[in-house]
Amino acid sequence: MAEGDEAATEKKGSNKLVVILLAVLIVVILAIGAVVTTLLLTGGDDKPAGEGEETTEQSEEAAEPKGPPITVSLGDPITVNLSKPNDANVLQVQLDLVTRDPKIEEMIKTQRSRIVNDVMLVLSDVDSAELRTRAGKESLQESLTEEINRILEDDSELEQPVENVYFTKLLMQ
Repeated sequence: MAEGDEAATEKKGSNKLVVILLAVLIVVILAIGAVVTTLLLTGGDDKPAGEGEETTEQSEEAAEPKGPPITVSLGDPITVNLSKPNDANVLQVQLDLVTRDPKIEEMIKTQRSRIVNDVMLVLSDVDSAELRTRAGKESLQESLTEEINRILEDDSELEQPVENVYFTKLLMQ
C-alpha cells in the first residue's frame, strides 16, 4: 500500500505542476497580447525621446525661429479685373499673412507695395469658375503663399518666411 500512496502523491504533485505551468503560460500570452495591442494602437514606430539621431527635418525646424504665430494684414482689399471672365469680371480679396518671425513682419510692412503688386498679377490670371470651388481657392492660396515667399526670401535667410496666406475677404462680381 505504501507504493500506492507514493504514486498518488506523485500524481497530485505533477497535477499541481501542470496547473502552475498552465497559469504561467496564460499570463505570458496575455502580457504579449497587451504589448502587441498597445504597439498597434499607438503606432509603435516612434522612438522614445532622446534616442536616435536628429532627423534633417528636426534640425531645419531648430534653425527656424519658432514662436507664436504673427498675423499681418495687407491692409485694404485688393481689387482686380479678371483676364478670363466667365460670370464674374472683378475679384476683390483681403489677405492676412502668417509668420512666426518678427523680422518678417517688418519685412512685409516694408515690402507691402511689391507684395500687393505681385498679388494683383497672380489674381488677374484667376479663372472665376475655378475659384468658385474649394480646390480653386486652396490652389490660389498656395500660389499666393509661394509668390509672397519668393519676394521675402530675397531679403531673408528663411526658406519659407510666410507660413500661410488667409483670405479675410473674397468677392467676385
